Amino acid sequence: MKGTAIPTSQATQRLVTIPMLAAVAFVLQYLEFQVPLMPTFLKLDFSTLPGLIGGLLYGPMAGVIVEIMKNALHMLFKNTDGLLIGELANVVAGASFIVAAVWLQRLKQGKTGFIAGLALGTVLMTAVMAVANAYFLLPAYAVLYQVSLEQLVAQFQAESVWSLILYGIVPFNLIKGIIVSVVAYPLYVKLAPRLSLYARN
Repeated sequence: MKGTAIPTSQATQRLVTIPMLAAVAFVLQYLEFQVPLMPTFLKLDFSTLPGLIGGLLYGPMAGVIVEIMKNALHMLFKNTDGLLIGELANVVAGASFIVAAVWLQRLKQGKTGFIAGLALGTVLMTAVMAVANAYFLLPAYAVLYQVSLEQLVAQFQAESVWSLILYGIVPFNLIKGIIVSVVAYPLYVKLAPRLSLYARN
């Protein structure tokens, strides 16, 4: 009928929206900054937010896909060592935060559910990254830089791997989760009515 817009299918919307969110996340990765008193290799940015929005719109796996695509772009355009360690760490951290936050928001629904989801996402991300650093990421970096794990840890004035994790990596991820949550909540409140996020629970 003349004058009647043809509705875009949700599948087409996803095909357009998810890569767009990944591109925005990639740009946000460039705006990273150092957290005072934290190890220098830990940088904070807000590139998890587009993935979180994708998860709220289309489900947790959509958010994970945004994280993967964002880091694929990072690998192509910004990575300098040619390995996937940093990108893999970013995917694991972002995915654990997004999956927990979106899952609980959908389970409990509304603002309260989202707050609980952000809290769960922060705790899960912190726990997952502690284990990942202890058993994979830090050993992988030691191999990359051709030093022993003990030498790598000593560079950050830590006595052991777990002291570095407990006094550096764990606090960093807690701070990251809290800061991202503080930004994400008002964004969610503003976007939810327009994007029918409450109805998607």
